[in-house]
Amino acid sequence: MRLALIASVAVCLVTAAPTTSAVAELTGSVGPGFVISLRDANGAGVSHLDPGTYALVIHDKSDLHDFHLTGPGVDVASDVTFIGDKMFTITITDGTYNFECDAHPTLMKGTFTAGKVTPPPTTTTTSTTPAPTPPKPLTLAVGPGRRITAPARLQPGRYTITARDASAADDLHLKGPGVDRKTGVAFRGKLRWTVTLKSGTYRVFSDAHRTLTRKITVR
Repeated sequence: MRLALIASVAVCLVTAAPTTSAVAELTGSVGPGFVISLRDANGAGVSHLDPGTYALVIHDKSDLHDFHLTGPGVDVASDVTFIGDKMFTITITDGTYNFECDAHPTLMKGTFTAGKVTPPPTTTTTSTTPAPTPPKPLTLAVGPGRRITAPARLQPGRYTITARDASAADDLHLKGPGVDRKTGVAFRGKLRWTVTLKSGTYRVFSDAHRTLTRKITVR
């Protein structure tokens, strides 16, 4: 009798034991800068999901942004002024889903597909436009003393000019087709100008002493 009672209790315990099913996890993150992401349980960025129930944890790290997920049957979000973690249980079905920051939707956004809807194929476009040529470096100087340093000839093109002014009595003035830049008589130090020099004649001179001048021929 006693053995039968123990067996009966054991059967009841097995029958009453709760059944659990694994729920896939998703992690959404936003902030503290202008960054937003959605990752799966392995830490990979989400581009496609199988339909089903998911536990979504949102890590909101900024009171300037929120994480807003929308799609078929789903519309969940943290608040823009909220900082902390929020958890939602969501059901993903066939379709396209979008996540974004409501405060900056054009800058912070992402998308993924689920089920029978697949992401569009990735295409690679090869540009035939040549990369722009970086500006050429050029140094012009005035002082110390009554002197100006400048090259006599240059080729046309874009230049990044380092203007060194070491004189308390003169300035460094570059003038010619499309260019009119100067440091100022009271200025001492270094300035940087990015200019385009065209074919023609340019002068580098001091406004305080016009006889202090150099000519640059560009062609």
